[in-house]
Parts: sequence; C-alpha cells; structure tokens
Amino acid sequence: MKAWGMSHVGMARKLNEDSFLICMSADRQGGYFIVCDGMGGAKAGDVASRLATDTFASHFDPAVPCPRLEECVKSAMQNANARVWEMSHSDPMLDGMGTTMVCMVMQDGEAVIGNVGDSRAYLIDDEGIRQITRDHSLVGEMLTRGELTPYEAQHHPSRNVITRAIGVDREIRCDTFALRPKAGQYVLLCSDGLTGEVSEPEMYYEVYQSDVPEKACQTLVDIANARGGHDNITVVLVSF
Repeated sequence: MKAWGMSHVGMARKLNEDSFLICMSADRQGGYFIVCDGMGGAKAGDVASRLATDTFASHFDPAVPCPRLEECVKSAMQNANARVWEMSHSDPMLDGMGTTMVCMVMQDGEAVIGNVGDSRAYLIDDEGIRQITRDHSLVGEMLTRGELTPYEAQHHPSRNVITRAIGVDREIRCDTFALRPKAGQYVLLCSDGLTGEVSEPEMYYEVYQSDVPEKACQTLVDIANARGGHDNITVVLVSF
C-alpha cells in the first residue's frame, strides 16, 4: 500500500480550511487516511477541520488492530463531532464552526470508509471510477431522489449547501462503507474544491491511465487551480 496527499489554498481564498492526514503501519498493510473541509468563517473552519482530524486519529494505532472496525470508525467520527461541537460552544469566536469528513481505515485486508458532508471517496480500477460515499448535501439528496440529473447537480446554484457536518449538532449521523481493496485498485479521498472543478473522467485518467499515480495529487490540484481554484483543494490517493 502506498499513499500520497496534497492540500492547496486555491486561487480565491486567503486561508486553507482543509486538513488531511495519512498514517500507515510500518509494513504498509494498515493505516488511516482523513480529509476534512472546514467551515465557519475567520479561522473557525481551520480549527474545526484540524480538531476533527486529530480527534479521529487519536482513536487509531496502525500497529494495533481494532476488533470491530466499522464500529471503531463510527465511534471515532462521533467523538470528533462531540469535540468540535464542545469547542464551538466554549468560545464565541468559534461559534457555528463545523467540518466535513471523509476517512478510510485499513487493517487485515479490510477497509472501512466513513463520511459526513460532501467530501468524497472514489474507488478507481480497470473498470472505471465509482463514487463510494453519498453526498450529504441539498443537491446530493435531490440527485438521490431523481429530481436532478448528474449534469444539473454539478451546476446547481445550491450545490455547496450541505445537510450534515461534523460539529454542527450534538449528535451526528455518519455513513460507513465496507471495502476489500484488491491489488491494482486506488481509493481517492477529496474535498469539494477538487470535485467542483475536475470531472470524474479526468480524475480517472490522472490516477489510472497516466501511469504516474504518484504525481496525480499534484496534477489534479493544478487542474483545479487552472480553472479558478474557487475553493481549498485537498486530495489523498491510496494505492493497493
């Protein structure tokens, strides 16, 4: 297993409110990977994303297996939510802060992916690119109900309105997805700063067809910035 990651402020923002973390065991058979996209104005989004990332990470040691992996991932996300919520209510300057989260924990050949918000996970292999996670957003819900086409969703004026976020409410509902990655597959985690500018076929090409996956994160960020870089951009790519 190999992994690469990159985060960029983009071309329109002054502060990068995204956070990411890559941690693998010494034998590269296990680990955890996190992308968070903070929100809340001033520095609150930055605080929320970093706090959520650190809190989630504190629940895992890549060298120590978790007996019930999916429950461990859900518990870590719940605790991250509680920590951000508590801090937002203890400091008026941080009131209302929150963050999306998409994460993957890998151990013993099994992966569990979790998400809250509209940061995404994709599975990429010789069959193409498939979104694993479901967007917790107004447009994502409309798409699920069949009220919008994928093209309409991509260009909808409310596409950035999310319906779930870490730290906004005392309790949070998080989604989890079990996966057994195979050799030759990739999992890509990203914030909406990437998906808002770069299409899925372009992601697929840079990761799978370009034959230089180690350069894919940089290339994808460069493409997003060349198209305006309207948001912070974060990409984590894991190769199996």
